[in-house]
Formats: sequence, C-alpha cells, structure tokens
Amino acid sequence: MNAAPLTERFDSHGFVRRLHDVPPHEVHEVRVDGRRAVAKFDTGPTGNASVEGRVMAFVGEHTSVPVPDVLARGSDFYVAAWHPDAPEPEADGTPTPEWARAAGRGLATLHAETGRLLDSYGQFRASGDLLDGRDDWHEAARDYVRGYRPTLRQHGHGDVADAVLDCLDAHPGVFAGAGDPVCCHGWATPEHVAVRDGEVACVVDFEHAIAAPGEFDYWRTVLPAFDGGAAERAFRTGYESVRDLPDGFERRRPAYALLCDVYYLVSLHVQAQHGPAKTEEIASRLRESVFERLDAL
Repeated sequence: MNAAPLTERFDSHGFVRRLHDVPPHEVHEVRVDGRRAVAKFDTGPTGNASVEGRVMAFVGEHTSVPVPDVLARGSDFYVAAWHPDAPEPEADGTPTPEWARAAGRGLATLHAETGRLLDSYGQFRASGDLLDGRDDWHEAARDYVRGYRPTLRQHGHGDVADAVLDCLDAHPGVFAGAGDPVCCHGWATPEHVAVRDGEVACVVDFEHAIAAPGEFDYWRTVLPAFDGGAAERAFRTGYESVRDLPDGFERRRPAYALLCDVYYLVSLHVQAQHGPAKTEEIASRLRESVFERLDAL
C-alpha cells in the first residue's frame, strides 16, 4: 500500500487493518494525527475514490443525511473520520421492514435536500465544477452507458452497450416524466446504509453516486435488494413519507433495470470475485437479461 498520500497530508499516520479489498478500490482503517479514520484508495483505472470523497463531503455539508467527515482527498484516494454508526464491513445484506422504512426515508431526504442544489444530470467530477452535466436525463443516461462501453468491449460485451444505446436512441421518450436531478447514492442497501432506532445513522460508499432523477436511486435499491414483499412495501412507504415518487415511475422500471444490468455486467468483470467459469456463467445470464429487456421495450 502506498502511504505517500497520507504522509503528505498528515503529521502522523498508521495502517490498522484492511476493511475491504474489491477492485477497483481498497479500504483501510487508519490512524491519522492520532484519530481513527478510514482511507479508500483506487486500485485500478475504473476507481473513483476522489469523486466519492467529494460527493460525500457535499452531502455532509448540504444535507441532514449522516455521513463520515472527509478529512483529506487526492487524485486517487480520500480519508474520512471514523463514524461509530457506519455499517460493518460484513453487514447482513438482508433488508428487514424496519430497516427498509428508515432507509426509504433517508434516501428520500437525500433527494429532497440535494434537488434544490443541482440543475443538471450526469456524473460528478473530482475537480472543477461538481457536475459534468446534461440538461436532459435521457442524454445523461446515454452517457452513463457510453462510459461503461470501453470496459464492456474489453471483456467481449461491447454489443450489449451498443444494443442498449440503440434502444435509447429509438425511444427518446422512455424516461419522460422522470423528474428533476438529485444526488443519487447509487447503492443504498444494508451494507451501505446503517439504521439505528428506526432512523438512518450513517450512509457510506458513494462510489456509484450520480445526479439523476430520484427514481434512478429508488430502482437501484429496490431491484437488487427486495423481492416484492413486506420490506419493499416498507421502503416505498418510508420514501413517500418524505418525497413523492413521480407519476409513471413503475412504467419506467424496465428502462432502469437495463441500466442496472449494464452496470452489473461491468462490475462482474472489474471486481473479479469469481473464477473464469463462474464469471462466464453469470455474464451469460446478464447478457440474456439485457436482451430480454430490450425485446420487451
């Protein structure tokens, strides 16, 4: 581990333990200037720890959503103060109705309190203007897919990105009515959102954050985390107790599922958590899902 970024920014530092090591990032518990902290480093070309640190600082400064304080940030890392209520690295990922209701309120609060601060859609930036934004969400969604296309091509799935882009080109109204841009967390599941006593206590891991309609974040949470049961109903109840979901958001669900599948296919290869045979099996299922969704659209 390269300790130079910490040496340059703190009088003293030390590595305590590795918390997480999944490409393209590595996360460590550290001590900096005598205080407990967490440091996240890029380990590959698709890492974006600097952007994540900037977004987390933005959320901490402008919203009531509890996040760790960002202490330092560089081109490929950030350091945040240790938060006592942060989710455990190996937290149970199964959402309960109690967790879901609170998490729904928390996500809606993030959207409600950042919506007034953002006027375009797209990826956040590490420096300069906060957003490299688009006035139209449909165009930003195309940028989202285009951004993943090089990685998909590298792993033999460029046709997936091209097919999704062709579909978006053919259906310019697929996201009509989606709503104004907000700061979307991008992966608001139990391993990233801690709940204590019925309230969100800490939110971490903004590496997937994007300025998008709130329903993007809603489906990015619901699709991987819920199965349509009581917890999903509680999540929606919690969200709508703070902020309304726009008319037609359920009709747009298949389009967001497409965007999710594109990301899952990229993540499968970037994170490299399986052997070649298992990776190929999962990739085949994801490809099938994408083309089935395209046919349905």
